[in-house]
Amino acid sequence: MIAEKEITKTFLKAISETFKAYNERGARSNKKLIPIHKWFAKYLENNLGNGYSVMSLGNGGEANINGKYYPKNLDITVLKSGKILTTISFKFVTSNYKQNANNYFENLLGETANIRRVNVGFAHFLVLRAKTPYYDKNKGNLRGKTIKIETINDHDLSKYVKLFQDNDFPHKPDVLGISILDFNENGKPSITNLERFGISKSNSDILNKELGLKKFLDRFIALCELKN
Repeated sequence: MIAEKEITKTFLKAISETFKAYNERGARSNKKLIPIHKWFAKYLENNLGNGYSVMSLGNGGEANINGKYYPKNLDITVLKSGKILTTISFKFVTSNYKQNANNYFENLLGETANIRRVNVGFAHFLVLRAKTPYYDKNKGNLRGKTIKIETINDHDLSKYVKLFQDNDFPHKPDVLGISILDFNENGKPSITNLERFGISKSNSDILNKELGLKKFLDRFIALCELKN
């Protein structure tokens, strides 16, 4: 098994490439997601047993599924003998988080139910910035001016902790993971020290120990084996 330190290192490298593509191509281009989707796909290919295949942007393209309520393109998908077993929904919030925070969460609940109700394992991995720029509106794919910097707080994260602790209803992902990152002036990411942002100890413990990247990957691989 790959050491957690090495997993984090390669993950942050893929996030750095994704962030660079976002800055160069804009928020609406899906090309910005290729590095990180491909990272998840390659990790899973290297750590699942024989007979599994993985699809994603940069790795064979996105799979599509007829969900319970609507068809959906899937971010990272694990298949066996052509059958979709599990999927990872990936979200990287790069700007204007607080304006859209409730929409992101409500969309997650709907997406989870849509996929889980057709007996496909569903996981969600969320990447947030500790300090997120808020841009004003501009035309097309052009970025507006920075109006302010929004700082992550306990309220922003509590809803995800509550979801993790919820009973096993269809709206809860089978596996949930969250990574909160800082970016330096060169766009290089690092894992945030949550204590610096006043995150409560109870939430910090869950975010670091239960919702971290390595635990997420281990649980997702176990989910794939369960669904096989």
